[in-house]
Amino acid sequence: MFLQREKELEQLNRSFNKANSSVDFMFGTKNSGKTTLLHEYSKEKDKIYFSNYEMIPTQFFTQMGNTLNNYFHKSDISGNPFLTFLDVLKLLDRQNIENKLLIILDDFQNILKVDKNALSDLIKFWKKSLKNKNIQILVSSSNLFNDSYDSDIKRISNEIVQLKYLDFISIKEFFPEMNRLDQLYVYSLLGTTPSNLKYYNPKIDFTENIHNLFLSTNSYLFDYGIRVLKNDISDIGTYSSILHSISKGNTKIGDIANSLDVKSTYLTRYLQKLIDMMIIEKTVPVADDDKSSKFGRYDIIDNTLKFWFSYIYPNLTALQLNDIKEVSKQIEDEFISKTVFLSYKKCIKEFINNKQKEIFGYEPLSIGSWWDNNNTIDLIAYDRKIVTFVQILWEDKDMAKLSYGKLKATSEKFDSSLEKKYIIVTKNTFFNMK
Repeated sequence: MFLQREKELEQLNRSFNKANSSVDFMFGTKNSGKTTLLHEYSKEKDKIYFSNYEMIPTQFFTQMGNTLNNYFHKSDISGNPFLTFLDVLKLLDRQNIENKLLIILDDFQNILKVDKNALSDLIKFWKKSLKNKNIQILVSSSNLFNDSYDSDIKRISNEIVQLKYLDFISIKEFFPEMNRLDQLYVYSLLGTTPSNLKYYNPKIDFTENIHNLFLSTNSYLFDYGIRVLKNDISDIGTYSSILHSISKGNTKIGDIANSLDVKSTYLTRYLQKLIDMMIIEKTVPVADDDKSSKFGRYDIIDNTLKFWFSYIYPNLTALQLNDIKEVSKQIEDEFISKTVFLSYKKCIKEFINNKQKEIFGYEPLSIGSWWDNNNTIDLIAYDRKIVTFVQILWEDKDMAKLSYGKLKATSEKFDSSLEKKYIIVTKNTFFNMK
């Protein structure tokens, strides 16, 4: 199923339809629908698609060269094999291209494993001569590139597409007959990843779906976390321990370190790698500086991965022995009270972010959650005149009245001279949002 990627398609087509050549970049974690989008985008375009890099270097780049030659009706490479990505770029540069040609380099992070200079060579060779060819090069990666490339990438690219997971509201496209609360349960379990959602059976109950998807050793998602990590990480044990800690609610680097009995400094490079893989995200309180804030928190982006590391990973041995009773009870005791409520808050935040002007009466200059050591506010939005504080509750209006006073008191901890307004959101908003 292909849905709700019209914005990204528009970005890429806008670049392709320009009179000049272009190089564009798409970043999206595994299972974000990146490859499906590439296939949809490349329909009805002259294209060369590179995606299979599972071979030794001498075959790796020679095969890419042969793919190019086959497209241009030339014989396979003979004599010395291609050893670097630069060899492929030079071959491309020698071709006569009349009609605009789309060249897709999918999973570019795998090319970098074989040739660490591949990205810098692409940038240099683009500036030198490839920019004069009638082409669009689309570089796709499930890893963010080193910060040292940021300025060059921004300078040479027409479009940089950051492919995020679809919002909760897209669940209804998969399960149009499902009620909103059940949709929330499914979202909490599987997020909005089409490749996972297609295995959910709405004709059986939620608990049975969990068993069929996760708890049996031959289930599609039984080894999900390992599959996500194994292609890009060798030290799976350390990264798995970190992700398990985060999934259990340890979102501060100090808390993660304490749970693993290591120093915080030891975790820095591992956390950064997980950020680069778009597996976790680091957030800071609204109005704080990303780099200097002392209140950074880490969270797993993919709901399926969060569930897996919370309930499957620590119980793999028991599940392999088909001992699922205790695991099922743990999920039953914790999943709704902990995971579902956090997902509910996330859904409300998505809804508010998509309707900022309508809800606040102004276009916020900044919006986000806020916290310090002792206080938390679900959302704060502000422009140059007004700051609005938002509290998200599941409870009804009676509880909302009690929470209003607490929200006003907590808002005093946020340093601002702007006019203050307050919004309490209850479950009625969730059940009626469109």
